[in-house]
Amino acid sequence: MAYYPYYFTVKGGDRMGVQADELAAKLSGCFDFIRRDIVMKHSVIPLFFIETICDSGYISQHIIEPLSQAETEITTREAAQQAISVSKFGEVHDLAEALEHVLAGDPVVIFEELGYAIYFDARKIESRAVEKSQFESSLVGSNESFNELLVNNVSLIRKRMVTENLKIESHILGRQSKTQAVLLYVEGAAPGDLVATVRQKMEAMENEFVLGAQYIAEALSPGKTLFDTIGYSDKPDAIVAKLFEGRISVIVNGTPFALTAPCFFFENLQSPDDYATNRLFVTLLRMVRFGSLLLSLLLPGFYVALTTHHFSLIPSAFVFKLAVSRSGVPFPTVVEVILMFLFFELSREAGRRLPHQIGQALSIVGALILGDAAVGAGLASQATVVVTGIYAITSFINPRLTSAVSVWAVFSIIMSACFGLHGFYLGFILLAAHLASLRSCDYPYLFPLGTERSFRTANRDILVRGPLSRVSRPFLYSGSRSRK
Repeated sequence: MAYYPYYFTVKGGDRMGVQADELAAKLSGCFDFIRRDIVMKHSVIPLFFIETICDSGYISQHIIEPLSQAETEITTREAAQQAISVSKFGEVHDLAEALEHVLAGDPVVIFEELGYAIYFDARKIESRAVEKSQFESSLVGSNESFNELLVNNVSLIRKRMVTENLKIESHILGRQSKTQAVLLYVEGAAPGDLVATVRQKMEAMENEFVLGAQYIAEALSPGKTLFDTIGYSDKPDAIVAKLFEGRISVIVNGTPFALTAPCFFFENLQSPDDYATNRLFVTLLRMVRFGSLLLSLLLPGFYVALTTHHFSLIPSAFVFKLAVSRSGVPFPTVVEVILMFLFFELSREAGRRLPHQIGQALSIVGALILGDAAVGAGLASQATVVVTGIYAITSFINPRLTSAVSVWAVFSIIMSACFGLHGFYLGFILLAAHLASLRSCDYPYLFPLGTERSFRTANRDILVRGPLSRVSRPFLYSGSRSRK
């Protein structure tokens, strides 16, 4: 399949600064570099292209064949353009520009007698087929996901957005890699200052190479935090919904994910299935997700605080059972809990790195064996294994927050072990203060909480999923932006 770019430009100029021998010398060490001299009646026209990323059949049919069979010599630039039957082309003015086009997959033809060079669109880059999403699977909604080819990803968005207000700006990032990225937004829905900020930060990037979307995510959100203040998704329907809401999206060639900004904390509690299921049931599920988030964050620290400093707050019957279960454990509770956390994290990391079929079985069996062995060996009590198991299950319910939750849970455990419930409360306050201090492209991370729109949007699409007729309206505006 030919790769049709959407950043086509034609520049003006009187003289062409490309010499065929210079261009051939620059690319002489590449095995897939092809120079084809097209012989006409009284002249030879050199053609340059990279075989591995170009459609050779297309080049032969639409460039080589028309030129070699031309009945008259090409004496003007207009005649050169008319002699070749291609849909998209542009002028080349210097050696650097010619190299950029050839290496990007655009064949370059040099008419030396005219002092004129043209590049053509004949790209053909192999890519993965559009497959089912592996990260945000949906039971009743769309299952299409992005792949690594930029044009395919844009086409998946285009077919869902038949609107002239969709704007797609092209950016070339990385001095050496020349990676193509696009900025998408809906004109009239996305705030102008948001679009300007993202565009400015992308243009200001001075990376030698950009190999993925994470390079742009760090440029847009350089803050030191474990929480993702720039969203990402591999589902085109989710990106389209966010664009219509008034956000921007960035897609990078070679990355099967699209970035979205701004990104808010409560989006982590939402799922693609929420918009294809009964809204009352979805609201209940979101409450469950929020409760599981609180459990995974607070339960381990609360358990350590009670069993270390506040035995009097535990019911008497449970205290005796807890004392019996801990009678053979040589470690204090905080060491016991952190040890079980370590076992769990090792099991989860091993399951992540191994192939999917093996990793899933290993993580489940490993957790069962380690938990049972730890109790049998006297390294942990049964209560600690239960608390760690609840933490493990609830942390999986919100996978986007797994890394942040695991670190903050350990922080809460240490604070609770040192200061009891006072440390537990302090750790929670520090977490809330940290979340409140974060910004996503100058928007509050906890939006709409703490803004004038808190109550008006609370029953729309935060914890409560309102009617789709209300959810589908843009909700960002310049006044919700809060600069530091």
